Amino acid sequence: MTIIHANDPTTQMLSLIYNQREDITAHITEKSSNMDVIRAIRGDDTIMMLGHGIPFGLLSKPNKEGWYDRLLVNSNHVQFLRDKTCIGIWCYADQFARQYGLHGLFSGMIISELHEAQALNVPTTQEELDLEMVKFATRLRDCISQYGLKDTPAKMKQLDDVHSELTKFNYNNLYYFD
Repeated sequence: MTIIHANDPTTQMLSLIYNQREDITAHITEKSSNMDVIRAIRGDDTIMMLGHGIPFGLLSKPNKEGWYDRLLVNSNHVQFLRDKTCIGIWCYADQFARQYGLHGLFSGMIISELHEAQALNVPTTQEELDLEMVKFATRLRDCISQYGLKDTPAKMKQLDDVHSELTKFNYNNLYYFD
């Protein structure tokens, strides 16, 4: 499995999804070149892409001013992703997957930061966010390994033990595309 995940402290908890896997063949970060990304995708059957994103792709790490100036995965990579099993956990990854006909498990908007919750009028606290994002990532890892990608969205909904507006929002934004 190839992992594409920038070293962004605000999405570091997502490493819980893959940190115990023994089948990782490549780990792409913001330091990797575009050719490194392409080579890694071409050389593997399963690609896990994690972090912050937009409908146009997976963002790299923000610069010192807080701006994202690079997409680690974008439309230029689609030709290499089409015949792969993909796991895309970034905001609006589902839109990216739908637009390009990708297959696998994808997330819609996931609230991982307080400003995102505020923008979406989802009441929460930093403490709840910190706790629930760790639970979300751990449960997602367990569901992927125990149930497979297809059944993960339904299983994740069943695992929501808090049923707060935050957890309902996040647990209901996972999708599987054949």
